[in-house]
Amino acid sequence: MLDWLIVLFCFLAIFSAVTTSMSSKIIRSTFFFGVTLFVIAFIFISIGSTLLGIVQILLYTGGTLVLFLFAIILTANWDYKNLGETFNRPMRAIVISFIFLGIMSYIISTSPLMKELAENFAINSSNTSKDISKTLFEDWFVILEVASFLLLGTIVGCLTLLKYRKEIS
Repeated sequence: MLDWLIVLFCFLAIFSAVTTSMSSKIIRSTFFFGVTLFVIAFIFISIGSTLLGIVQILLYTGGTLVLFLFAIILTANWDYKNLGETFNRPMRAIVISFIFLGIMSYIISTSPLMKELAENFAINSSNTSKDISKTLFEDWFVILEVASFLLLGTIVGCLTLLKYRKEIS
């Protein structure tokens, strides 16, 4: 039963990600992006890594949606009636995305750095998501906190620039 639930969540994540990229309205696209992040959190929870799922919901889903909504609300001089007129060539975007994915996959898979990381970290099948989440919060906690402070600094900087935009120009 749990396997089917994980497969269902994976299909929901893929569907909402495609809907995010194909949506004609920015607000709708933002909310579908939030659904995508939320479903990914449910995937983490259903595979037994509750801590990663909670962090996904709190940090990524909540933080990203708040940032997107701030960007939409605080950006001045937008034509709010025509927000959906931004995506006119879906096939070209899909083809370019797959070409980019292929090139990046090839570069990453043949990179000497990735081969060195694979040798140094030797991830085997005995590692579970619980072990990964334990390592993440024991060994990498400081790095996550530094990243959150950088994100907070970025938000404050963007709000400052938006506040004084008319004075600069």
